[in-house]
Amino acid sequence: MFTSTLRWNPRVKLILSDVDETVADLYVRAEPEMVRELSKVLDEGIVLFLITGQGLKSVLWRVIDPIPKKLRHKILIGHCSGAEVLSFATGGELANKTYYSLYKKTINSREKTKWREIMQKVIEKFKLKIYPTMPVKDFQQKAKSDPFAVMHEDRGAQITFEFVNGYDLNEQQKQRVKEKLSLDKEITDLRIPVLEYSNKTLHENNIPITARTAGVFGLDFAISGVSKTTAVQYILQNDAILRRLNLPSDITSDPDLIEIWGDKFSVARGGTDRHMSEAVSPRARSLTFRAEDPSEFLPGYNIVVWNGFRNLQEGLLEYLRSRHK
Repeated sequence: MFTSTLRWNPRVKLILSDVDETVADLYVRAEPEMVRELSKVLDEGIVLFLITGQGLKSVLWRVIDPIPKKLRHKILIGHCSGAEVLSFATGGELANKTYYSLYKKTINSREKTKWREIMQKVIEKFKLKIYPTMPVKDFQQKAKSDPFAVMHEDRGAQITFEFVNGYDLNEQQKQRVKEKLSLDKEITDLRIPVLEYSNKTLHENNIPITARTAGVFGLDFAISGVSKTTAVQYILQNDAILRRLNLPSDITSDPDLIEIWGDKFSVARGGTDRHMSEAVSPRARSLTFRAEDPSEFLPGYNIVVWNGFRNLQEGLLEYLRSRHK
């Protein structure tokens, strides 16, 4: 029997949601039942704002494409950690006009080229073995336990490395990394020296890009100053966009009208989903579908851990199903 004490908020009008391990597993398409439940939410007139470190192409094929075209005009996408925000026309196709693009505004062609040159130097310096993105199980079959094997994707406004084997090194991996990179000390997370070297080099070359840990094992290179807060605030402060979505202009004054879904809210662990919470009233409910420690959440914010039987995207599906009970 379902025992969660958390109930669906029938007053919600706008949902701010992460994608990876919230709506769908990493680099895997959303389950058909998830698509059906999200479609029901959209059909009720609720707006779904997907804000993710993933690129646009990934969000489209994993989540949007299976959703009926007639419902997509109630969806917004803030991809590459909110660097760009896009919407859909009433016919279901992507709108011609991007709401905003900090990528185009912030970084010029010379900087884009230099940024990618630096990324290549990072790969060479840290002897990384590059793989395309794929489901984690497929990657582990190909790369085994090699800590230097990483998935890499250039998303335009963001470049991401996935250190599937390199974020929580065992003793054998620690020794291998120390010897191969001629380090003075052992490290437990290969992302950290990569992050430190990258940020130093990007700063020295005046490139407005910052490396930051993301998710469980990701390392994102994103536009400096951009976060999920940026995307949410832009939409909520734009009356024309709110009118088009049939949302009240004072939606931020009533915390029950907004809900946040994610899986990484921990301040101690660099959780980026908390930045969605920071963009709205602290009283708005934020649901994490990962078994996180509440002591690591932003103080004063209404962030709660889903207490059903399942976690991550299966936990969200469990929550959506609970609406029908």
